[in-house]
Amino acid sequence: MREHAVAHKKKNPSSFLSAIDIITLAYCTWFVVYMSIGIFLGRVENAEKHLPGHLLVAGAVLIMAWAERHLDFTRKPMLLRALQFLRGVYPILLFTYYYGSLHAVARIVFPDWLDPWFMELDHKIFGYYPSLVWGQKFNHWLTQELFHFAYFCYYPMIGGLPVYFYLKNKPAFKELIFNLTFVFYCCYVFYSLIPVVGARIHTDALTLSQTYRGGLFTRIMALIYNRSNHWGGAFPSSHIAIAIVLTIAALKHVPKIGYLFVFITFFLSVATVYCHYHWFVDALAGTFTGIAGWFAGSWTRLKLERSAA
Repeated sequence: MREHAVAHKKKNPSSFLSAIDIITLAYCTWFVVYMSIGIFLGRVENAEKHLPGHLLVAGAVLIMAWAERHLDFTRKPMLLRALQFLRGVYPILLFTYYYGSLHAVARIVFPDWLDPWFMELDHKIFGYYPSLVWGQKFNHWLTQELFHFAYFCYYPMIGGLPVYFYLKNKPAFKELIFNLTFVFYCCYVFYSLIPVVGARIHTDALTLSQTYRGGLFTRIMALIYNRSNHWGGAFPSSHIAIAIVLTIAALKHVPKIGYLFVFITFFLSVATVYCHYHWFVDALAGTFTGIAGWFAGSWTRLKLERSAA
């Protein structure tokens, strides 16, 4: 056991930071610098909460990395394994906080929401607003249920596939967690620069998204959006981007699940517009972000791990 601990300490001598640590610290640095600029311009909210919050996250990342590298876990192998597990999954625990904090910095560059411009883009493409029309024109309760079910599937997908990989395929788990984190961080940077609420900024769309009607999943999504007070973070659609990342990972490692995910992700992508949550251009951007983000994330992870080897 002692030889194992010594070998563990000698691993990656050039850096004690993992690839996920590096991109997390980069994101926290971006947020702190960007918020500091916003404070100077007088265009941020709740700086007293989110500035120290991101500094604490960065500090915790550094402390965990230092502890795994320098502390002696010879007599506490279970503690070492727990620390290693936490270092592999901690971004998942922070995604909700990160997303909620973005409202504080969303209007630093542009002081007003850009939704009128995005609405106009949709209108130029279709001649109408699909986010307002599709869900009302094709409003049979079974159709409503299909698309709301597909949108709801995002939650078991993002929770279920990582757990499956953790139990069955550790390398696939590490790859997926990194790429999910990478794509989320890319989305967060976009959200901090481009303030877009999505279709719910329109009163009719907001009302429809919160109305209890139809079947079970239509009502579940109405419940979720009645309880959500977040405003912004629509361009690109992270639901689509992350669903695509999950689908690519599933196709690569468990094709049978991947084929199911392809079906769900297609309907989920349409649902972002049909269910009145996003503009159509948000969905297009989410599709591009998910595909490009997977490959960019895989390349980044490979480069970071090679540099630390």
